[in-house]
This record gives sequence, C-alpha cells and structure tokens, in this order.
Amino acid sequence: MTEARGRAYGDLLALVAHGTRFHGSATMAAASAWLEAQLVDCGFAVTRQRVELPGWSPGHVHRVAVRTPHERELPSWPMLFSGGAPGPVTGRVEAVGPEGIWGDSILWQRFLVTDGAGAPLAYLHARDRGPAAPQPLPAGSDSSLPHLAIGHLDGLQLAEWLADGKAVTVEVESDAGPVAQPAVSDNLVVDIPGATPGRTVVVCAHYDTFFNTVGAYDNGSGTIALLQLARRWAASPPPVPVRLVFFTAEEWHLLGSRHYVRVAEDLDGIAYVLNLDGLGRGSFLEAFASPEPFETDIRRAILAWAQESGRELRLVSRFPPTKGTDDASFWAAGVPSAFVTFNDLHRLHQPDDEPNEEIAANLVWTVEAVERIVGVVPEPARVPAPGLL
Repeated sequence: MTEARGRAYGDLLALVAHGTRFHGSATMAAASAWLEAQLVDCGFAVTRQRVELPGWSPGHVHRVAVRTPHERELPSWPMLFSGGAPGPVTGRVEAVGPEGIWGDSILWQRFLVTDGAGAPLAYLHARDRGPAAPQPLPAGSDSSLPHLAIGHLDGLQLAEWLADGKAVTVEVESDAGPVAQPAVSDNLVVDIPGATPGRTVVVCAHYDTFFNTVGAYDNGSGTIALLQLARRWAASPPPVPVRLVFFTAEEWHLLGSRHYVRVAEDLDGIAYVLNLDGLGRGSFLEAFASPEPFETDIRRAILAWAQESGRELRLVSRFPPTKGTDDASFWAAGVPSAFVTFNDLHRLHQPDDEPNEEIAANLVWTVEAVERIVGVVPEPARVPAPGLL
C-alpha cells in the first residue's frame, strides 16, 4: 500500500470509528468535531453553517412479513420521513406502479397495503436493483403511514404473485416517525486562496450518512478526499481559489446544500462546483456535469488523467445530471456543476458499507483527478438555471 493510500485508509477508519453520521445525531457531532480538528491542523479556519431540520427517528422496529401466498420475512428499512404504526398491521398488497426517487433519477416500484375495506395501511418501496436500502420519501408522500423499503428481488416476487392473480397479504410493523427535538448539524466550509485570483471553485462532499451505516463508501470516501485535498493545498496552493464544503443532510433531500445555496450571497463568485459522492470499489466511474460544454471538459480531463496514470476506467457520463446529490442544489440555481462517483450500489445505505483498501485506492486516484480538473478545466460559461425540461 502506498503512503498516500495508507493515510487515506487510516483517515477513513478514524472517521467511521465515530459511528453512523445521521444528521442531528451525537455521533454526527463527534465526527464533525474530528473533521474540524483535522482541518485546523492544516492551518485553515473552518466556518460552521448550522442546518436545523424537523426531527425524525427511524425507531427500532421495521418489519415486513409475507403471510400469503407463502410465509417469509422480507429485509426492510424505514424510508426517511416515514410515519409509523401503533403496532403490527396486516393487509392486502396491490401494485401501484413506478415511483421516482430523487426526482426521477432512479425508478422504484411501489406497493400499497390496504385493510379489508381498502383503506391504506402502509406502503412498500421496491428498489430498482440490489438489496433493501432506505431513501428519503418523495415530496407529497403520506408521512402519516409506514413506508418501508424492500429489495429489488422481493419486489419482483410480489409483482409476480399479483400478476398471477394470487392474493398477497403482509404484516407490517414500524415505529419510525417525527420527533419533537429538531435535528441539527453543520456544514463545514474552508476557503483556500489560489495562486492567482479569480472565481472560486467549490469542491464538496457530504459527510452525513443514513441511520443504518457508518458509510465508508457513501460518503466517508468523498469526505476523506476533501481532507486529503486540504492537506495537499495547505502545502502547495491550488492554481485558483478553492472552497471546500463538507455538507450535512445530503441524505435528507439535499437540505444541507439547499440551505447553503439559499443563504449564499456569493453564488456569482463561484466558477463551478465539483461534487465527490461515493468513491467505491471497481473501475466504473460516473462523471455527470452541466452545462454540456462543461461536461465535455470534465470528461476529457478525467480521461486524460486516466491515460496518464495508467488507469483502466469505464467512464459513463449522463446528461442532464441526476438530482440525487449536492451538485443538484447548485445546478438548480444556475451554477455549473459536476458530480464524480465510483458507483458501488450494493454497498449503498448498507450496514456493511465499511472501509476497505479498494475505496482508499480510488479515493487517492480521485484526489489527483480533482487536482487535474482544477488545474486544466476552464471556467464554464453561465447559462440560465434549468426549467421544467
């Protein structure tokens, strides 16, 4: 293991040692204090931006048990903002149809559980692929009822039984729901002067996690990449001014970055945003950006670095970008934005999303890619903020 990779792996271990980093939790506060101390050790001042949101708890009970046509327990997690039930409820399942998660970035399948009179009791949300993983409920969901995420294969099984005309009944239990205490955590902001003046490049990552994971991939990896960049730029300044932003509440419908954009007084001073979210295992890299000429520049810079570093890479660029991570908050305000991820979907929002050396290797490679991008990608032209289309 190289020295840089070893340092990244050690930092990742230290970060996840605090536990889950769910927005508003004590373990999130401890991780935030650790991050601030590391940045201060680099010689940087850290600005804290308080993000206060209505409190919500996942509770301790989340269960989906099929009763007919065949008894089985389905692994499940409560969806963020879901309501609960006073006890187990049993009802009949009906297929509802596709459901957009993070806008229409991904499509899941939704099922309704009703009582004997057809009244709604709960909703089941089947993932598009992979095991059950919690996500925030789409806006407009009935948060008075339990909403439980199930895995892709379990959703296919429910749909197949229903298509065959079989009666499907399930027992659902969940004690998730709102709590009186607000959920409070901070965005952490560090400004780094550049070798030459100009508009600021914002490099960001979210450091919060879901309630069920220490989130080494999502997004301890991006968090430690920012920390590594801070150390490198403390020793040798970037060519242009850079602002590092560690966002909280990304998992809460991007409410940390949305708050940042809403109160910002200097959006016109941002050249562009580069968001690092999920530097997992493997060689499948997604790099989304907008506007389109900026996407081309980002893609070419990454491919050039891959060739120079001898890296075999499968690069996919989607246009327009997805809406599921913090760059979307800026792009909605008309700020050119990019998103880079080594996608590792089977670890997404899972208890086994733990540190490993492959994450550390991709993390270090991405740090150097970011340095390349900041050094060679020209400031993109502004275009109007995106509308409905």
